[in-house]
Amino acid sequence: MDQNPVIDFIMAQNPCRSEEMDLNWSVVRIIKYIACSPHLTELDELVKSEIEAFKHREAGNRFYRERNLVKAMDCYNQSICYAQLDSEQLGMGYANRSAVCLEQGDYEYALFNIDLAKKHNYPEKQMPKLLVRERNCKQRIADGHSKGTVPSPRINLNVNTNPRIPFLANGIAMTYDSRFGRGLIAEKDFNVGDMILDEKIELGAHNFFMSYLQCNQCFANYSQLLIPCPTCVLFMYCSKECRELSWKLYHRFECGVASKLCCVSGSGDMIFPRLFFYGLSQFGDDLQAMMEYCENRVGDVPNPLELDYTNPDRMGLFKALHNTLPRSLDLSPSGKRVAASYFVAFLMNPAVTSIIRTASHRQFFLWCLMMYSRTVHPLATAIFNNGHMSAAIRPIGSLLNHSCDPHAIQRFHSGRWKVILIRPVQKGEQIFATYGPTWWQPIPGAKLLFKCECVVCDEGKAGQKWHSLKARPFPPKAVKDIRVFTEIFEKDDVHIATRLIALQQFIKRYAYYHPNEAVLGGMLRRYSYHLTMVFQTEDQALVRAKLQAEFV
Repeated sequence: MDQNPVIDFIMAQNPCRSEEMDLNWSVVRIIKYIACSPHLTELDELVKSEIEAFKHREAGNRFYRERNLVKAMDCYNQSICYAQLDSEQLGMGYANRSAVCLEQGDYEYALFNIDLAKKHNYPEKQMPKLLVRERNCKQRIADGHSKGTVPSPRINLNVNTNPRIPFLANGIAMTYDSRFGRGLIAEKDFNVGDMILDEKIELGAHNFFMSYLQCNQCFANYSQLLIPCPTCVLFMYCSKECRELSWKLYHRFECGVASKLCCVSGSGDMIFPRLFFYGLSQFGDDLQAMMEYCENRVGDVPNPLELDYTNPDRMGLFKALHNTLPRSLDLSPSGKRVAASYFVAFLMNPAVTSIIRTASHRQFFLWCLMMYSRTVHPLATAIFNNGHMSAAIRPIGSLLNHSCDPHAIQRFHSGRWKVILIRPVQKGEQIFATYGPTWWQPIPGAKLLFKCECVVCDEGKAGQKWHSLKARPFPPKAVKDIRVFTEIFEKDDVHIATRLIALQQFIKRYAYYHPNEAVLGGMLRRYSYHLTMVFQTEDQALVRAKLQAEFV
């Protein structure tokens, strides 16, 4: 996906990009520099505009005629964002988007957009054309041309769950040691294929280049289904529920200065001020009450597994997040930039200054921004999409430490973070996942944001012993199993569920020979790939099923 020229221009105005500014300055001096920069203070907010909506829709039409459907969809989404709520442009934007969905064979998505067009002032004189498209989509579905509404196989939590944390497997606890910090430990044995976590993401921030491609609340990658923020042009959502939740938690403080926030933003770093406003919302916008709690910081290591998630307690969650210990007591140059930039930008919004009114209020706001720029890193996970990074806070999932020899893989899709075991875990073992490279699938040039302490990277005796096992020969009795396995994978008509079961059984049966590189390395690579494919197709099928139930 090409960069968005409007967002490119806005980001180019960032005062922190100036060669005049020195990140070695104090935070106070950086704030003064940013606050005096006309590039930010005189930056006009992008607003709803029929002219801009028309321009983006016409650009989408040109791409549509050229059969560049991806760019056409992006332009139509921008048109939808710029269109005023009571205008024909909004209805026409949805109608144009339905045409792209029809061309892509996404008939359920097309029906969703046709319904939105009808509800948002689509011109009556063009309605017959839209109704023909609607009948065409329904007929294609009736004739069996849907991409599918029944996920097979379903990848759900398949073990007993924690009574207080219904999205976490029972028999998992938090541990702490000086080497890895917080972690998750198994209190019983687990098997290959066990899904141990299915965690919903509630707090995160994406790169502004993803504004028209994914939901700004849950990060669902359904550009065909996004609906706009009613007042600004840089935020879209996959549903009314996500839009309302975002507004309740933090977007009401962002909306009035969305362009200025875009100007000073980095990749997912708006998660720092979002954590502040998330907390403020839990205190009912009572800043004084929030200050009284936060300034009496709890010193114990917080354990998010002690919270009751059967009845979501956002206040308890915020307190656990707020009390997370930072990795470093020093504020990095980038941390100073982030804190200073957002401090200035948010205080240009009357919705914020009506609450942050006094010098002590502003000092507290800045203190939180600086602190969260250090404490959020252990809590957040980077999500990469189209070359852009988003960040999501996972209260439970963030406890999983990295290893290049992981027990589990993690996959994110449509607002949920799923963790599934790819090899057995014995009682008492810490459960490791991967945040990038693995020994069986290295990523050339990949750089982690931390020093890896895993056994693969260990240069001592433990690492030497582990690497010596990679050459361990497979037993002769495995030859027959390998032959059967190969036959399964050479047949094109074998269902993916059958392949997953075969992989699980093989890895479990020969787990003793881990980390054999010649055979098990390839099995782990295949298993990881097939799980990724299943996660993606499962969610898409469920969305299509929901839309069929509503519109067909």
